[in-house]
Amino acid sequence: MRKSIAISVCLILVFLVLQATPRSTYADLTTISKVRLSWKPVPDAVMYEFVITKNPAKSKREPVEEDIVFKKVDIYAPGYEVDVRPYADDLNGLWWQVRALNLDYQAISQFTPPQKVTEGELDPLSPLPTADLAARAFVPLYPSYSWIPVLHAASYEVQILSQPLAPENMNTQGILERSYAITGGTLFDCYDTHSYNQAGTWWWRVGARDVEGRLIGLWSEALPFSVRLTGTDVAAFGDSVTHGGGAVSNPPCDPAYDWTTYVGFPMRNLGCSGDTTWSMLQRFDADVLPFSPKVLVISGGVNDIRGGTPAAEVIDNLAAMREKCQQNGIFPVFVTLTPVNPTGIERIFQEKTSPDWQKEWTAVNMWVRSQNSYVDVSPSFIDLNVFMPSSLSTDGLHPDTKGKKIIGEAVGKFLEQRFSGYFDSVN
Repeated sequence: MRKSIAISVCLILVFLVLQATPRSTYADLTTISKVRLSWKPVPDAVMYEFVITKNPAKSKREPVEEDIVFKKVDIYAPGYEVDVRPYADDLNGLWWQVRALNLDYQAISQFTPPQKVTEGELDPLSPLPTADLAARAFVPLYPSYSWIPVLHAASYEVQILSQPLAPENMNTQGILERSYAITGGTLFDCYDTHSYNQAGTWWWRVGARDVEGRLIGLWSEALPFSVRLTGTDVAAFGDSVTHGGGAVSNPPCDPAYDWTTYVGFPMRNLGCSGDTTWSMLQRFDADVLPFSPKVLVISGGVNDIRGGTPAAEVIDNLAAMREKCQQNGIFPVFVTLTPVNPTGIERIFQEKTSPDWQKEWTAVNMWVRSQNSYVDVSPSFIDLNVFMPSSLSTDGLHPDTKGKKIIGEAVGKFLEQRFSGYFDSVN
């Protein structure tokens, strides 16, 4: 009997304690200055349209115009930090939705289901990284990093460390390998210019700075990435088409824009954005040989051709790479060049394309098709004018996810057929 009474008293006390400690109160929410909201990236989205409404949308997820209290359409990362101070009194009654847009601000997805603003990250202290290099089978030779832009930031600093550090730790003495300054508060990515051609583990983190250069809040979590020289016998060597990225705003660290993702087996990415065949040749020894690949898939030349380099010069560089492969016991596999769309390139990059690009592009591809081993992807990328179709490349140069999938699957199919299941047995 005494035991039953004791249990009853305990239950009553627990109930009273739970009633006395609510998860959040109206008073708590009035002190919030910003909320970070993030979502899953939509393939080939150039930007996102983000809205906050007073009532959750019901039919077809479309927000009702008169209920919208905040709207932004030029968000280029899969997340956004909202200044909620103007809505402090009504924050608990606000909902948010987002949808993907193309370059012409046309919707390419439905709005997401309504979610409460207060279910986001309230007053986050650190930037939120979006690049997960540790999830990749092999870290790209030239990594890139990305994050959600921080409210009121004027610039960012990305640090590469030889040891992990806590977000509040500012002392990088002896462990800071290199750092990059990114000017612009709405920017969200960083391309590492260092070649990680040695085995080891590094950590990267990002910090946001205000207009006076002071750190806003804390550093992000330091995230690891490891490089190993073994584990696969095949590598991809090329320019930005190989390095990754696409749909204007998506960086190479998103595997959806990396054609090696679609090959069907682990493959090392030795691509470098901006490369010409000459720069590929110059870095061959340092960037290829440390990994001792048995097969090297070579895809390069589009930057040469669009810039006016003669096909003969491009072919000489590709032939020199072939010779280097043969000297080092590497089996070279060439990939035909994808075409370009001069209108798209000028719109995005404000760069003119050589008027002779089609003639030189054809000559290079004829040479590639004369090699012992090649993958012919160019026919899949030609429209009626022998241009890169806008449906496969938003910027006229870099294939988006559909284009990367075409290249990756074609390369994977060729390698499987040429080497009769070899990669299944070694990877």
